[in-house]
This record gives sequence, C-alpha cells and structure tokens, in this order.
Amino acid sequence: MRRCIGIALLTACALVWTGVAIPLCDYQSPKTDLSNLTLDFSYQYHNDPYGLEDRDISQGQFGVDYVRLFDIPEYGFDVSFENAMIVSEEDVSTYGINADGNYKRYFSTEEDFFAYAGAILRSSSSFQKLGLSFNLGIGTGRFTDVTPLAKATRINDYLVDRGSLTNHLHSIDLQILALEIGSAASYESVAALLAVIQEIIENSGFVRLGGLDALDISEITRLIQKTGFSRYCGWDFKLGLGYELLDPSGGGNDLLFSGAFNYALATAPKAQLLLQGSCSGSPDILTTHRIDIMGSYDYFISNFLSAKATYDFSRETWGGESTDTHRMLLDLVLSPVDTANVVAGVSFEYKPYYLEWSVDIQLSIQMDLL
Repeated sequence: MRRCIGIALLTACALVWTGVAIPLCDYQSPKTDLSNLTLDFSYQYHNDPYGLEDRDISQGQFGVDYVRLFDIPEYGFDVSFENAMIVSEEDVSTYGINADGNYKRYFSTEEDFFAYAGAILRSSSSFQKLGLSFNLGIGTGRFTDVTPLAKATRINDYLVDRGSLTNHLHSIDLQILALEIGSAASYESVAALLAVIQEIIENSGFVRLGGLDALDISEITRLIQKTGFSRYCGWDFKLGLGYELLDPSGGGNDLLFSGAFNYALATAPKAQLLLQGSCSGSPDILTTHRIDIMGSYDYFISNFLSAKATYDFSRETWGGESTDTHRMLLDLVLSPVDTANVVAGVSFEYKPYYLEWSVDIQLSIQMDLL
C-alpha cells in the first residue's frame, strides 16, 4: 500500500517538479501528535565572606514544562503546563503555575473552523488564591506536524555534505521519504523502515558508486529515531466566553471574554518560530483583564548545540491599574545525549517598581522525558 501511495505521488508530481527543496510548511500530515516534557534544575550557593547570614544564598530553581498538541481532520486538543519554583533553605520562596487545556471539534473535515471548550488554571505566590476559569467559543486554523519532512531534509543534507549523494534528492523523493518516516509506527521494525528508506535514496540516481555505507545507515537511523526534535507549522485564532470559577485576586466570580492566537513557522529543519498570545477579562475588560504574549525562536546549530531566544510579556489590570512584566531569555543548549541537555543562559526581567532590569546568568541541566 505504501509503495502504491509513493508511486501515485511520483506520477502526480512528475510534471511539476522544479528541483527546488520543498518548503516545510507545504507538507500536509493527516495527523499531528506532538508532545514534550522537560525538567530543569539549577542551584546557587554563596557564603558571605563578612559573616552576614542574611546575605548568604542557598537556593535552587526547579521547573517543569509540558506541551501536547494533537490534531486530525475531525477534532484536536492541546494541553500545556508550566511550573517554575525557587526553593531556599527555609521554604519555597516563589512559585508560579500555569495550565491550559482546550478541546476543539471541527465543523467539517475539509474546513478549519471549529468550536472549542477549555479551562485555564493559574497559581502564584503573588496571588491571594488559585485562579480557575472555563471557556467556550469558536475559532479557525490548524497545525501540521512537519517533522517527517524536516527529518527527510536533514538526511538529504547529511548525505550531500558527506559526498554520499552527488546532488540533492528530487522534491518528489523527499516527499516519499517523509511519508515513510511519518508512518514509521506501521513497520514491524526499524530495520524494515531503513530498508525502504535506503531503496528510495539509492533509486534516486544520485548515490555515489557503491551505494550507502554503514556510516550513512547509522546516521540515517539516528536522525529518524532522534527524540526531542519536532517541527510544526500552522496557526489558530479563538474567541469565546468564559466563567471565572475562582478569582486569584480574591474578588467575586465574573463572566469573562477571552481570545487567543497561536502561530508556528518552520522555515528550515534547523529553525522553529512560535508566537502565542491570549487575553481575558471581565465585561468591563478595559479596567480588568490579563494579557500574555510569548515569542520564541529555536535554531539548531549542530548535532550537539542549539540556541533559543524567548520573549515573554504579561499584563494584569485590576480596577484600571496595570502591572507589566517583561522577560527575555537567551539560551545555548548542549545535548551530549538525546534526552539530556546542559543549558547556559542569561535572562533579563523587568517588573513593576524595578529601577532597572534584573540580569541572571545560569547553568542548568534539563531532561526530556517525552
């Protein structure tokens, strides 16, 4: 069946092939299922040389980030959880928890319009109590997992750079490779998948004399099985009404207006751009609301090194009084193994009543569990 799909795709595209690499976001996957769970920890100790105990520092920072994105033609859902905590010798000094979940049902498998239901949970050491709200609304947009094509493109680039391929694969061959990589779960073994991948590449007409060697096969296997590497494209926009079951400021329960957008772009296998934003507020939204905006850019430098830049903005307005928080992070991520990272980063943060930006330089360890 897979061979028939590949041949049909080859025949359909033969007249329009241009020899130019396929943009990742042109790849269409019938199923998107992305998940990531990351733990990170850092520790700081400082003993004041003048014997002032109130200037001694002994504290650790612990964080958990979980994201799940699922989408098929009929329905989709997304879940995110973020927990940041600073623990000192005495107690937990500060913490923040943000959790979101949404389920959406498309009106048609051929259209991008959907209805959704969701919930938002907020907790922080600066809140009077837990915040919890529920939302219902409509929206439009979809996300597509383009990881299979990104992996196929990385395989192609590696073989060209090593000289195993005399030219880049045709765009048709890349699409067929992506189809096979995307259906890896249907193969009985990795060896069976590799045999098909090798056949497609060697039938391209660009393989050097003697075919692919053991090192080529080993690297292809590593790229296919690599965890913690995902690329996706798409967008969505939502508008809805909600109800605040618990008000974190200690006030009464209110009807809420809410809106959110998400945008993802993978311009190349090495790069991933993500933009997210949300806004919610009471009927008097000009005087009481919350706004969150986040943008991040990941760039894959080498097999062991990547860079990430992130900007976060949040605004909370109560009774017309606004408090803004800005945070920027620049991280270099060293990955000695697929499931563990060493992160060297610098963060800049500006909060209300700060006289200047705070600057923190950290070295931490992260573990990808999914």
